[in-house]
Amino acid sequence: MSVPSPGERGRPLRSRRRRSALLPLILLLSVVPLAAGCSGSGDGSAAGEGDLPDDRNVRVVSLDYALTETLLELGVRPVGVPDLEGYDRWVVDPELPSDVVDVGSTFEPNLELIQQLDPDLILTTPFLAGVRHRLERIAPTLSLAIYSPDGGGAYESAVEVTRRLGERLGRERAARELIARVDSSLEAVRDSLRPHRDTPIYLVRFMDPRHVRVFGEESLFDDVLERVDVPNGWEEETNYWGFSTVGIEALATRESVRLFYLSPPPREVLPTLEESALWSRLPFVQAGRVHPFPMVLQFGGLPSAERFGRLLVERLTATAE
Repeated sequence: MSVPSPGERGRPLRSRRRRSALLPLILLLSVVPLAAGCSGSGDGSAAGEGDLPDDRNVRVVSLDYALTETLLELGVRPVGVPDLEGYDRWVVDPELPSDVVDVGSTFEPNLELIQQLDPDLILTTPFLAGVRHRLERIAPTLSLAIYSPDGGGAYESAVEVTRRLGERLGRERAARELIARVDSSLEAVRDSLRPHRDTPIYLVRFMDPRHVRVFGEESLFDDVLERVDVPNGWEEETNYWGFSTVGIEALATRESVRLFYLSPPPREVLPTLEESALWSRLPFVQAGRVHPFPMVLQFGGLPSAERFGRLLVERLTATAE
């Protein structure tokens, strides 16, 4: 997978800047960031390219959650995915078919098990570049991703990844339909949220009772917020995954803001915060503007963008003052 683990901190920072138009397409991807070295379209390459079986029968092992959710929305059932429990926890929807095989961890996939599955294609990202040569001995291997140290728009990169998957799998029409569907869905979200645009929001994930990962520029969440005209209250520097890891005191910089935290947080967080004098003094806490937000894949593709938009309508409407 290609997402930063909840405990990771200290990523390189990028200056905040507002995008006024669609940014260049940059592929590179997604539930816990590591360190990436590719830009453009991930590396966008597939070793041993050849004709795949009919798309209804193609056997695909997908080693990244964002690629997996996109694959499912294209109508292709993977035969193998790493850490199925993690997928259920971080991605939630779309659900994996019950017969998908767990092929190990997201950082160290079980190559022997993958070989036994006899895949026609392996989907990976540049974050598994260290084992790619071994994957290529098993089956043609396509490496794609959404996030890059060179920056760029996560949403537009997710669009390009969807196109590339559609082309490789012979599902071009399904890819076009998914792209159009998500665009249309976010347009409807923007219309629905017209009454709820006055107060900026923070979207955070608690790492522990004193630290949060707060999502800003370069994140998929920020791209969606920008598309639906909801102001993101976090305008500080972020890494190329689109988040800053900060102490909770750093959230006190804005008076009028609503905070949504991805739920569930680590078990000790909420009980500890109830006893925290620092937390109780933060403006959004005193104003009663702290709300849980259902889990969405933090480094996902178009399906996660669509789900985030849908949940944003639900949560902003439910918590309106």
